[in-house]
Amino acid sequence: MEFFSSAIDLIFADDSMARTALYRSQGEGGGLLVRVILRSPDALQQFNGGRFRQDAMFIDMRVSEVPELSKHDTFELLADDGTPSGQVYEITGEPGRDREHLIWQGEAASL
Repeated sequence: MEFFSSAIDLIFADDSMARTALYRSQGEGGGLLVRVILRSPDALQQFNGGRFRQDAMFIDMRVSEVPELSKHDTFELLADDGTPSGQVYEITGEPGRDREHLIWQGEAASL
């Protein structure tokens, strides 16, 4: 598993894949600097025989940086110069971890 952990660390260190954000438990406190990957795939929903596309936002972060993640935790993205960008996302559902327990995956909404 050390190989997977090292590979994950390299991905999160890459500026073209991940961004720096301030993590706040329950949206409170001074915050902790972490690296996050934003994903926004189209989600297909089915209703009454029809299929609809729904925008979705997911945030991935390393368990090594955020040992406990829960609903209502927030992430404020930082600009390239390290200042707050004003983009804040809140975890809206119960987050889950990947099979190796290296990455948290949480659905998020912009505040």
